[in-house]
Amino acid sequence: MDFYILLILLSACCAILTTGFCGRNQRWGPWVMLFGVICILFLIMTMIYQLSRIL
Repeated sequence: MDFYILLILLSACCAILTTGFCGRNQRWGPWVMLFGVICILFLIMTMIYQLSRIL
């Protein structure tokens, strides 16, 4: 994954997380935050996997 694509996806995940935080009092807010955290963890996992393949 290219670095610029990673930054765009990370920005999108942070926007999802922020949206969920803004709606934390609503019913859907915590679920959106959970999805944002899962997206960020998936990106971290993908980058660790790619870096381990290089070595």
